[in-house]
Amino acid sequence: MAHSRDAAVTTFWDRLNIKVRIGSLLFDVLLNDNIVPRPLEYVQEKHNHAAYELQFIWSGSGTLIFDETEQNLVSGSIHLIGPNIFHAVKPDKNDPVVRSTLRFTFREDNENDPLFPRTESEQLEAVLSGVTYCRLPVQADHEMLFRLVDEVRLETESPLLGSYTNVRSLFALILVRVARAIHLNTGTNVKYSMPSRAKDDLRSHIIDIFFMGYRQNLTLEMLAGQLSLSTKQVNRLLKKYFQTSFRQKLLDTRIEVAKDLLRTSDLPIEKIAEEVGCASTHRFYYHFQQKMGMTPAEYRSRHQADFCNPEP
Repeated sequence: MAHSRDAAVTTFWDRLNIKVRIGSLLFDVLLNDNIVPRPLEYVQEKHNHAAYELQFIWSGSGTLIFDETEQNLVSGSIHLIGPNIFHAVKPDKNDPVVRSTLRFTFREDNENDPLFPRTESEQLEAVLSGVTYCRLPVQADHEMLFRLVDEVRLETESPLLGSYTNVRSLFALILVRVARAIHLNTGTNVKYSMPSRAKDDLRSHIIDIFFMGYRQNLTLEMLAGQLSLSTKQVNRLLKKYFQTSFRQKLLDTRIEVAKDLLRTSDLPIEKIAEEVGCASTHRFYYHFQQKMGMTPAEYRSRHQADFCNPEP
């Protein structure tokens, strides 16, 4: 004879308000105490939900009944049931199914992240919208999904600083991995590409690489050419990103490298000046003392012993 649980009582889990944004989609994650794995010791009568329901079968066995179809529930399997689909669960009397469940809804949201690739949220919506029932194909992701659900439970039971952010990230992973498993199972080949930075967004990276060539006779005009900007615009960028000018950044880079060589090598100071791109040893001495408040020789004397004989 079928049995039903006692009348629903609001629990700690029911009161959790977890929203997860993935591009233009806003997911509402609905939890209850069923997120805690436990044996199902009664026949769950036919019912449906307004939300998607994920069932994680930790162990045991049983039967999932939906429409006129029966599906075996086996240890390690994951099942996604769509909204408004009537279903029931019949546990094996000798080896009751141990499961945890979570539910979610999603909708298009006006507060779209403009930097998020729209095709990704469109593909997620297309995959999930077509689900009435799906048993996720067994693959390596299964173990990861079980671990993620367990992390959600542990994180919410004993919250610490950043727990809400962590839980949202965990659910984003769960939702994407579930949608990916469904998508791969259909065998459809949808092209996907990661978003690329616009040229303007690459400027700080181009500047970083440029100054790694400090040994060469670098000029402001050379950097302006690489960035397709005027020299005035380049100096404004350097001020914005590094709070310095072209000349000072090049000097600072050369002196930082020179400091390492003074500490860690026996190269003559004249050779170090050449190594870091300073054509004039005299100017190297001048700029080093201006920056460090001591000569290169004094710096070496003070710091080389510390490098060779570090404190225990």
